Amino acid sequence: MQVLEAWRDIQQRKTRFSPALSYLHRLRSYISQCVLMFADIQSFTALAILISAYVAMGCDIVAYHWQYMIYLAWMASVTHLASLSFLRNHLTNNFVKCIWRLTAMAVIQILLSVAVGLATTFGDNPWYREADQLIGIEVPPAEGGRPAICYFKQGVDVNSITFSSGVKMILLLLWGFSIRIAKMFERFEGGLRKFAYRMHHKSRILRYGVDDGSTTQIWDPRARRKGQGFFGHLLEPFKIAILVVLSIQLDFLTSFLAEVYWLLFTIIYITTRLVKFRIPSPADDNKWTFGQVLPLILLVAPIAIAIESFYTAPKTHTPQMAHTNTQQMNGPGSGLDPVAGLGHVDSLAYRGVFFLAALSYIEVGIYFVLDQPDTEGLALPLLQIALSILLLQPLYQIYWVVCDVFLSKAIWSRPLKLTTYDTLFLGSSAIKSHLSHAETESYQMAICHIVIFPMLHLSVLLFNVVFFSLLELEGCCFLL
Repeated sequence: MQVLEAWRDIQQRKTRFSPALSYLHRLRSYISQCVLMFADIQSFTALAILISAYVAMGCDIVAYHWQYMIYLAWMASVTHLASLSFLRNHLTNNFVKCIWRLTAMAVIQILLSVAVGLATTFGDNPWYREADQLIGIEVPPAEGGRPAICYFKQGVDVNSITFSSGVKMILLLLWGFSIRIAKMFERFEGGLRKFAYRMHHKSRILRYGVDDGSTTQIWDPRARRKGQGFFGHLLEPFKIAILVVLSIQLDFLTSFLAEVYWLLFTIIYITTRLVKFRIPSPADDNKWTFGQVLPLILLVAPIAIAIESFYTAPKTHTPQMAHTNTQQMNGPGSGLDPVAGLGHVDSLAYRGVFFLAALSYIEVGIYFVLDQPDTEGLALPLLQIALSILLLQPLYQIYWVVCDVFLSKAIWSRPLKLTTYDTLFLGSSAIKSHLSHAETESYQMAICHIVIFPMLHLSVLLFNVVFFSLLELEGCCFLL
């Protein structure tokens, strides 16, 4: 900590007196202005697209162009949200700027969600001629199909891919906007990080003692504390594991990596559908007109303003230390650097839980990017994802930490072999369960394959590792 404080002091002195750092300070300020203006242009673009579509809702906009409007407006809003992640500190320190931008984004999200809900009445590819659909040739008419309002008066086919995609889009919109609002306020994210730190600190005390720098585990299955019962001593690793998993999950949820991940998968989702949507587009949509040229010209405006501001700035510019709202991660009321006290990220337990948590995020991303077959519908895949994320993955993570606590005090020969064997057995059974689930048609059988079978294998795996680890311990006196 003394080294970090000394390094900060050096950086502050260099910032006050170094011309090079003064130049970098100005450059950072102008880049922020450039990104902020680019984000505002995207926000106004999304509003213009949505308002124009609603104004032309009569017979002036066809179903094809309505769906096209949704993708373009969503892409613009996602770009705006991405810039908010980059400018979080700037907007937090300028609360008035933050409020009106979040208000504009709320209006965009409401208009976009309503537009997606109306588009679920289209069915699958309504702009194709019936004769072309019968012979399997997908050639849209030049007009792009019937007017969109003609479909709005029809019912919704809940078994169609269009309905499933619409629900996914609305969920992504609500999640992205809500998490962005939450992260713009320091109390929410800072509170989660402080709670995560408390959980991590309690787990360290139970496992390593009160010394924060200790790496020697004090919990030993062979030595119970005075007055502690057998089952209380045996359940202590599970308490440690629950605290560790909670702290890591909250750290992951509030991390910048989670924001980038969500933005990446959202952009992939929109881009793949937009490219697929553009392939059979009407011929008139491929011509360069006013609507295609104007957005490209607007992209030059932020860059031009940034360059002009940078080269017309006064030469004698004294930089000021920008105030940033740094989240406190090292404990309630702590003023330490947020990177301090993160030595636990190198532990085996942290790496395993982080890897399993990343798998959960990847699983959710794949579910949203890929369209589900008509036979699965919407409810069953959502049930599978929810059970996997809320039940199976946390259990696997808790199991990983428990095994790490036990095996750190065990002889590694036999337990390691049993762990490898049972892990392979669990993996093969999980693949088998997934393949079997693809052929199931009832919810009861699906729940069996999703929950019961993996839980049985998990129980066998946990019993083998813990039981044989205890047998391998020297003395085994705590069993008496």
